[in-house]
This record gives sequence, structure tokens and C-alpha cells, in this order.
Amino acid sequence: MLKKALLVGINAYSQAPLRGCVNDIMDMNAALRELYAFKAENLRVLQDQEATRQGIIDGLNWLAEGGGEEAVRVFHYAGHGHFVPDENGGDEPDGADEALVPYDCAKKGYLIDDHLKELYDRFPKNGNLTIIMDCCHSGTNQRDDTDLDIAYRFMPMTFEERKAIAAARRKFNEDQRAFIMQELQGMKSTMRGPDPEIEQQINAALKKFEKQCFGDVSIRMGNVLLAACQSDQKAADAKFSKTYHGAFTHTLVRLLRESAGQISYFDLIAQAGNELHDLKFTQIPQLECEDEKKGAAVFSLF
Repeated sequence: MLKKALLVGINAYSQAPLRGCVNDIMDMNAALRELYAFKAENLRVLQDQEATRQGIIDGLNWLAEGGGEEAVRVFHYAGHGHFVPDENGGDEPDGADEALVPYDCAKKGYLIDDHLKELYDRFPKNGNLTIIMDCCHSGTNQRDDTDLDIAYRFMPMTFEERKAIAAARRKFNEDQRAFIMQELQGMKSTMRGPDPEIEQQINAALKKFEKQCFGDVSIRMGNVLLAACQSDQKAADAKFSKTYHGAFTHTLVRLLRESAGQISYFDLIAQAGNELHDLKFTQIPQLECEDEKKGAAVFSLF
């Protein structure tokens, strides 16, 4: 069985440098080799200057190659997250696209979620693609004055970006309202039933609007996302003992080692959440995948 991983860690941002991202991917590299028998030739590591926008794209294309659905693939990103104004004319309810921040983002731009989805769609549909995101998608880039010496993995937004995001959010809401009002006009003759039936018709109209905006997108059955925090939270880059790490990755790797690699995705994320809480971190890690995949062993073949 083929096992491959792309590990991306960026500390050396010119605008807002971080300290634990390279340590994160080195720790995960060792765990994949020692606990899960990933071979060195199937591990691609991009750190700092290597982690350009094109380098990450090329790395994901490489990750998709070979093995078909009989393969396990891991994409681990440790670095800044960012929001950019929605580029698709109203397909994001909050008016913003989430984005990863490559090393050369100032010249080449961000990697937004729409583009990442296109890259993920190239992977075999039912093969295990585990995506680990140790970055923020909200908040401010600041450092807490605590014993852990925390910085957050979020690139600050400019005033112009904030204005554009607000405008895109307003457009989405206006388009949604206009669409629903049009749908309700067509429903008048059938809306004489009890309130639950009327609510059901309205919900159906909302879903129809989303399908119109987002497209009839087939979801890859094999995607598993392990995220450092909720979408409205910040992922910590902190000092543990004498070295810096992402709080999320540091906890994940330790749990993988304590379990000798024998742990499910559900148990891993639940235990990571408990431990981060006990350590006084406010972030709540997330697991997103099909329900039947939650009980699967981490980095296993589906």
C-alpha cells in the first residue's frame, strides 16, 4: 500500500514571522516514519523559502499521483491562515475566502479555499486524504504575554480587504433574499399547510440557492480534515519546554506516540481538545469527515 505525505511549515514570513511551524512538520515527519511506516522517498517536506505558492501546488499534484484509491495521503500545513475577499461573486456567506499564506504570498498571492478544492478534486475519490491544518482563519496576529509565549497563526488583513469582505457579505445576503422572495412567489399556491410544511419549503429554497451558488459539487468521500481550531478562533504558536510548536500539532504528535499509532480520528481529536483545554488554550480542534470515517484508525486505508 502506498503512503505519501506533503508537509509544509513556514516560520520565515517577512511581515509576521512564526517560530514553531518547521518543528511541527519535522515532528510529524518522524511520527509518520516511525509509527506508520511511511518511506522517506514518499515524504515531501517544504519549509520556509521552499514553501512557495507554486511549490505547494506542485507538492499537492505530486501527492495525488500513484496508488489510486489503495493509498493513504497526508497534507499537513503549519503556517499563517488568512481571509481574502470572496472572488466568486457571492459564493461565500461571510464574504470571505479562507486562504493559506505561502512564503512568497506578497508577490504570488494566497492559496484560497476554492483553488485548494480544485486541487483536492484531483485525488482518488475514495482514497484516504488526511488534511491537517495548524493555522488560524480568524482573529488578529498578536502575541500573548503568558508563560507559554503565544503568537497566533493569522496574517493581519488590510483595511481595503476588510471593506471588500464586508461588501461581498452584503451582496451574498442581498442575492439570497432576492432568490428566496422569488421562490416564495412561486410557492404561494402551495403554502396553505401547517407551519412545519411552510418552514420545510423555505429551507428547501435556501438549499436550492446554495446549490445555485456553489454548483452541484461532488464531495470526495475520502477527505478527513483535522483543523487546529474553529473558524472563529485562533491557532496558537507557543513555547513548550525550550522549543516552539503549534499547540495543535504538538498535542497530536504526542497522542499518536502515546497510543503507538493505534487511535481513531474521533478519539484523537477529542483527546486533543481536552488536553488543549487543560493547558489553558482556548482553541477547539475540529474533525470534518463522513460520520463512518470518524471511527477509522488514523492514516488507515478506507
